[in-house]
Amino acid sequence: MVDGTRTRLVACALRMLADEGVEALTLRAIARKAQITHNAPLRHFPNRAALLSAVATAGFDDLAGRLRGAAASPGLVGSPARRLEATAHAYVAFAVANPGMFALMFRHDLVDTAEPVLAAASLAVFDEMAILVADRQHEGWHPHLDNRQLTGALWSALHGFAQLWIYQALPTATGAPPFADALHTMLRVLDLRPSQ
Repeated sequence: MVDGTRTRLVACALRMLADEGVEALTLRAIARKAQITHNAPLRHFPNRAALLSAVATAGFDDLAGRLRGAAASPGLVGSPARRLEATAHAYVAFAVANPGMFALMFRHDLVDTAEPVLAAASLAVFDEMAILVADRQHEGWHPHLDNRQLTGALWSALHGFAQLWIYQALPTATGAPPFADALHTMLRVLDLRPSQ
């Protein structure tokens, strides 16, 4: 029953995050949603950060799966440029479709970044991107730059784009172009898109 209650708490927190956002995720509110006493979550998680770390881990696992799926799309095999572009799209699309989860995953004030499962899930996303960046480097895209530094720069650009889009700052400042057009422009500036 312990595992069942832990799973139910995480599932309830996931639903609340999608429906109400990060600020709704108090232990009392999650317990109420899970229909257990307000102290019960502390029998399964040592504190709020541990519970929210489990929720954020689910987000990183979901994102990693989407990145792998995008890179493995039919027609992209043998084209590192197109695989990396598809992955960049998948990263930003995940963020825009899941703003609450995207916010929680990077809220180091709310999650325990030293929690091993969360740390591994987060690193898996970065490593997934680093492999694709390495493949693109072998094609001649910034081949002399350190792979992990280049991956970090790309990640920063994608993350910043996503946050600015979510907050409506980017569409407002740029005249509200369609999402795909704005992302296309950023990928061109990064020289990420394959040559046509």
